[in-house]
Amino acid sequence: MSDNQIDPRTLAAQGKAATAGLLLARFIVPLWVLMGASAKLIEQSPRLLPEYLRKAIDNAGVDLHIALAVFITIEFAAVALMVFVPKVARPTAIFMLGSFCLVLIWEMINGNVTQCGCLASISPPPWVMLSIDGLLLVGVCALPVRRILEPDARAGWALASLVAIAIGAVSFMRMPSDAITVPVHSGDAVATEHASDDASAQTQPNGNTPQMSLPAYYQPPVESWIGQPIDSIDLVQWTAGLPADLKEGRRYLIYFSHTCEHCFELLLTHFDFDLPAPTTLVAIPETIDGFEEDGHLENPCIDCGAVLKLPVGVDWLMTPPIVIAIEDGIVHCAQEAEDVYEPQCLPWHGF
Repeated sequence: MSDNQIDPRTLAAQGKAATAGLLLARFIVPLWVLMGASAKLIEQSPRLLPEYLRKAIDNAGVDLHIALAVFITIEFAAVALMVFVPKVARPTAIFMLGSFCLVLIWEMINGNVTQCGCLASISPPPWVMLSIDGLLLVGVCALPVRRILEPDARAGWALASLVAIAIGAVSFMRMPSDAITVPVHSGDAVATEHASDDASAQTQPNGNTPQMSLPAYYQPPVESWIGQPIDSIDLVQWTAGLPADLKEGRRYLIYFSHTCEHCFELLLTHFDFDLPAPTTLVAIPETIDGFEEDGHLENPCIDCGAVLKLPVGVDWLMTPPIVIAIEDGIVHCAQEAEDVYEPQCLPWHGF
């Protein structure tokens, strides 16, 4: 069949598919990637990285703020390429969406089905993000891209490079300092002891209040704590107000969040009354700026006593509740994101 015998309806269908492919590769996908990149740039927190990717980067010894700045730069550069360089719009979209899908699949395989951090505080669960990214990826791969009047290729590459350099500079300049300084309160039975020995502890010029230098972010290596003396754990050293008899007998030390429903369920189910061992609760600030007021849940553990607080200013990269079971000053077990119905670290409850 010659070209002039092709059914006009077929040509119309091909034209619609190519137009849809153009909209996907040069408008919809760039806008989608831009939303995630902008959220990361605004919040500048490593907690926006997918949990297990973040842990892998941290275990490799790479600073998470540097990694975040690199990812932000790559995402903005990809957006600029899709918009300003039409010839590479489709392969760039396929690369970005394919990378997102692989990371999300890996997160879900490792057990992260609740939070990916892709869109900051409004991020849906990983499986929802995977569905969206997968659908966009199929569309970009399946649909042709309509050719339109293209600008000079060199100008497009120059604009894309300029965007990448500018965003990269902004992202790296907004990285927080390596450490912050917080006061060590006199009532701290554990931290004060360590502050006096720690080389990073300082005394204010106008008083005797010691201060500690803490990292800008902290991701707890919970698995490594088992079998260690409780007062050798850095997170415990940074917790002000711990009881003096923490190293005596059997005890629980629980780090939780006031806005964490999972934490509330754990405390209500296992620590509501008749505690099998003395229990100390420590609240984790929800943000670098402090504790959230909205969504504050009441503490069901009345017998736990006063709730202690971790210092504000550190980006605490934890998944509460973190339960630590202690026996005679040694960590018997420790579990991050402890499960309510099948707990892994409630030995004094019989689990």
